[in-house]
This record gives sequence, structure tokens and C-alpha cells, in this order.
Amino acid sequence: MLRIATNQVYDRNIFAMQRAQTQMHQTQLQVASGRKMVVPSDDPVRAARSLELQQSQSVNQQFLENIGYAKDVLGLTDTRLTQMSDTLQYMRDKFVQAGTGALAASDRAALAQDLRSQLANLVGLANSQDGQGNYLFAGFKNDRPPVAWGDHDGNPLTPDRYYYQGDANVKQMRVGAARLIDANVPGSSTGGPGGLFDADQSTFVAGPPTQYPLARFFNDLQDAIDALDPATAGTTTIHASSAGIDAVDRFLARVQHYTAKVGSQLAELDALTEMGKALDLDYAQARSRIEDLDYTEALSRLAQQQMVLSAAQQSFVKVSNLSLFQYL
Repeated sequence: MLRIATNQVYDRNIFAMQRAQTQMHQTQLQVASGRKMVVPSDDPVRAARSLELQQSQSVNQQFLENIGYAKDVLGLTDTRLTQMSDTLQYMRDKFVQAGTGALAASDRAALAQDLRSQLANLVGLANSQDGQGNYLFAGFKNDRPPVAWGDHDGNPLTPDRYYYQGDANVKQMRVGAARLIDANVPGSSTGGPGGLFDADQSTFVAGPPTQYPLARFFNDLQDAIDALDPATAGTTTIHASSAGIDAVDRFLARVQHYTAKVGSQLAELDALTEMGKALDLDYAQARSRIEDLDYTEALSRLAQQQMVLSAAQQSFVKVSNLSLFQYL
């Protein structure tokens, strides 16, 4: 016959109650936090997988933030390019009108005044800024407007011209693990006249004196307007109407080229946004399966654990009161 010492009975009952209390306490912590794993040591494998998903989701959300910023900047750029296109088309109509041979000097002066106003508007669009004060068409340089009028080379003998104060750099945003997208349109290029304003960045000299590349499109328009205006027509021999139409067409073609590029980028960003949102949802659902508590199951388990603990406590009380003197 197996004999169990009294202290063994006490130890076993106490151990059973402590285990039941520990299990119930763990379940209570889960219910309070709403999570299956209160601390990583509860399930190291699940905790590691959860951390991996969290990191992947964080990277994806950063891509979505970058996409949002790029869409804002490119959307504003698209708007300004469209306004440039409208202004240039208006100027073209005026240069066509200027080709009418029957125009009086006062009519030519009025057309020239209108065109100068439109050119100033065009310069204002070229010097547009985003919501953070960055110039849209200045490359990396944001300390001054990209297009300016005046002395471009420090030589007092050189006539004032439109010149470009930006650079040819393109800002790129990472919008995917393997995708960088151009987030601006520079006004110049390094391989000869180019960029939005047909400026040759290779002619820039830091100085002193600083020599800036000429903004050729603006100067060509300025020259055509000067040829049209009776007050300045004597300073040039070019034909105002044909020169103006040619200048507008070349500028307009460049604007339309970048408009098409920006439009394509915006369409790609829209697609990337939808993909990123879907991926973020996948990550969230995967994390939920690993981390989130099933309250129905947990509350049922908690009730069962409370019942087990209560039974163990009652049993211990009865066993601890047993004595041979009760049977004498």
C-alpha cells in the first residue's frame, strides 16, 4: 500500500494551486492587453515573425509616405506645366496676329505690351514653389528663384538677359524596394542646352564673377517681343512674328514633353499607392492573426481556469483538515 506523507499532500496541492493561478493570471493579462503574446518569451517563434512583419509594414508605410510627397510635388508641377502651356498658346496666337501686315504701330505696341505681360507671367510660373518653399524647376538649388533677369556673367558690357540660377540635378524619391522616381523637372541639362528652359548647365562658372547659363527660351521670346514693339524694333533685325512663333513652338514642345513625363509618373504613383495600400492591409491581417487575441476563446479559457483554481482551493481546504482524531 502506497503511503503519502502529509507534507507531500500539502506540496502537491500548493503546486497545483500556484500553477492554476499562474495560468489564470496569464490569461487575464492577455484579455487586458488584447494580445496573445504579452511578452516575446510567451512565444519566441511567433514574436520573431511578428517583428519581421512589423518591420516590413513600416518600410511599406514609408514608401507610401514617399509616394504621397512625390504625388503632391508632381501634381503641382503638372498644374504649373499646364499653365505654362496655356500661356504659351496664348502668346502664339498673339504672334500669329502680329504677322498681319496691316497692323498700325499702336496695335503692335499694344500686342507687345500684352506679350511682355504674358512673358512675366511665364517667368512667375517658372519660379513656382511647393508648399515647403522649394522651387519646382531649380534642381537642388532652393536659395533663389531659378529664372532671373539681369547681369548673368558679371560683365557690365554684356546686355541684360534671362538666366538660370538653378542646376541640372533631378530629385529622386524611393517609392518601392527597387523603384526610384524623378520628383522634379530641372530647368537645365549638362549635355548642352536642355531642361525645361533650354539652359546649358555646363556654362556655369562659380566665379568670381559667377557666370550663369542663359535661359534661352525666355530670351528668344524677349527678342521676338522687342522686334514687335515699335519702341525697341530698331535694335534687332529679326522678324517678330515668325521668330515669336518659332520660340513659342520650341518652348511649348519642351513643356509638353515634361507634361507627358509627369503625367506618366503620376499614373504610376497612383498604381503604386493602390499596391502599397493592399500590401499594408496584408501585413496588418498577418500581424493580427499572430498577435490579436480571440476574446471568445480566451474568456472561455479564463472561466475554466477560475473553476479549476476554485476546485483546487476547496480540495486543499478539505484535505488540510483531515485528521485521525476525527475518527476516534
